[in-house]
Amino acid sequence: MNDNARGFCVSCGVSRNHGDTCDYCGRHYIDPIESSGKAKRLTALPSKYTITKANNGSVITWRWASKSGWVLILFAMIWIAITFPVAAEFLRDPLDTLFLPLIPLAAGVLLLCHAFMKLINKTSVYANRQSLYIKHHPIPWTGKVRFDTSNIEQVFVSRIQRSNKETSWHAPALQLATKDGQRHELLRGSAEVEFTDFESLRLIILKALDITPETVAGAYDSFS
Repeated sequence: MNDNARGFCVSCGVSRNHGDTCDYCGRHYIDPIESSGKAKRLTALPSKYTITKANNGSVITWRWASKSGWVLILFAMIWIAITFPVAAEFLRDPLDTLFLPLIPLAAGVLLLCHAFMKLINKTSVYANRQSLYIKHHPIPWTGKVRFDTSNIEQVFVSRIQRSNKETSWHAPALQLATKDGQRHELLRGSAEVEFTDFESLRLIILKALDITPETVAGAYDSFS
């Protein structure tokens, strides 16, 4: 009950706000926490995030699957259906012309592979008192990082600007500061509504690393 009295959930380690239920994992407590206007309010992470305990730490996993993956698959299949007859005609006598007819078909196949990867791939963050490790699997992808916990100063959420042809907006980025003064971007969000999710991820990771959350210059306070 000591952790509960200090306002931290003994199941997931996230700061509780008020009441008799953890706002993150839903664990129920007999002794409620009184509401406070100064408390930072965390909401439960979306169902796409899975939190498990392993190797004296925490593992956070989420899938890449989205509607865009299905759209890409449909587009790639249509593209392959259009370009395949041209490529098949070329393959009957490939010495009569250059390999240019195969390029559109190859692009369609690559796009189809990329779309399938977006549907089946996932990202996992492994954090404990020894190390922080992030990998994308089962298909390997760029962005895999590993840090020794002894070299980590702090993990924080920053504010980045994203844009497309029509508009621009702000999104969160999870960053890590090492004890030698360097900063590394670990994860990047895509929408402004993800700020509270990233703050929750930050606290869970810091809890697993056994590092006390502290304010960092340049960090964005999504609760301000």
